[in-house]
Amino acid sequence: MTMMLIVGAIVAVLVIALMGYISTRYYEGRYDRTYLTQDERGFRRALKGKTVLWDVEESIVKGPDAPRIEFVAVDPATGGRRTVQLLDPKTGSLSLRPQYCAPLPFEALTADDHKVVVEARVQFSLNRDLLKHVYEIQEFSLALETRIQSAYRSEVGKRNDEVLRASISEVERGVIEHLRTAESEGDEKGEPGMALGVNFHTASFTYKEPDEFASSLSALGGAGATPEAMDKARALARSQGVLALRPQQLDQIADVFNKRDAGSAAALLALLEMQTRQNIAEALASSGQLIVVTPQELGLIGVTAQRDALQRARAAGDALQPPVANGSGQRPEQRV
Repeated sequence: MTMMLIVGAIVAVLVIALMGYISTRYYEGRYDRTYLTQDERGFRRALKGKTVLWDVEESIVKGPDAPRIEFVAVDPATGGRRTVQLLDPKTGSLSLRPQYCAPLPFEALTADDHKVVVEARVQFSLNRDLLKHVYEIQEFSLALETRIQSAYRSEVGKRNDEVLRASISEVERGVIEHLRTAESEGDEKGEPGMALGVNFHTASFTYKEPDEFASSLSALGGAGATPEAMDKARALARSQGVLALRPQQLDQIADVFNKRDAGSAAALLALLEMQTRQNIAEALASSGQLIVVTPQELGLIGVTAQRDALQRARAAGDALQPPVANGSGQRPEQRV
């Protein structure tokens, strides 16, 4: 009888110890959350379903030594950027939910060398089957942002600036295809790619041209864009003249005239001429002296747009000229 009590007590202790071990080593990997495990050799597996870690050498990846699996997202409160942790260092829980990565705005070049500033959004989620790569990457956030920027620069670089705005959807589809391909293919044909362990879902972006007066503002004392500093920057940009335009700016002017009829082109030329006159007048006035120049010296004699506008004005004046009171058919002399 005593022997049976001893055996029963031992069994009870073992059952209690087993239940305690199971309760502390039981984890559930759901569709939206998992746990990474490791041993002395490194990464071991990502848990899926209800699991008990029977091997005493296998442990959950957590604590201060756990890899920093994070990314940059938009802060809805401020509109700025914030860092989001995917791995909870206290519990070891790793989120598999779709997330939106929003890198800081970055520059890209179009096929005709126009610089644009891209603000991108990419929806992604961690791939449970490839979490070994996530575990091994030292800077997951940097690697993710670099790959996103590379994909956008590649797609933007395939198009001229005048067709980029009409190709937003094509660029977004190309970015997703580029990102998905990079997960499975390398730089060379047949070479395996360096996967990040990420599923890419959607991509979107907006872009703008960089500030034309940024260089002038920096020369005037930094990026404190006060109204006075901006006016000085514009004046400095105008005083440099047409020959100071960069090739990208000249190409943008050419894009304005592309596929326009003769009337629209003539109107644009007239506006450019008036702007040139204004620039010359401001440059002369800024000297503080009275300077008298002729149209020939200004280079405004024989300008096509000016001549055509003058001829149209004269034709309209002839059509509307009232008859002379004395009945003579001779029109009064026009003074120009």
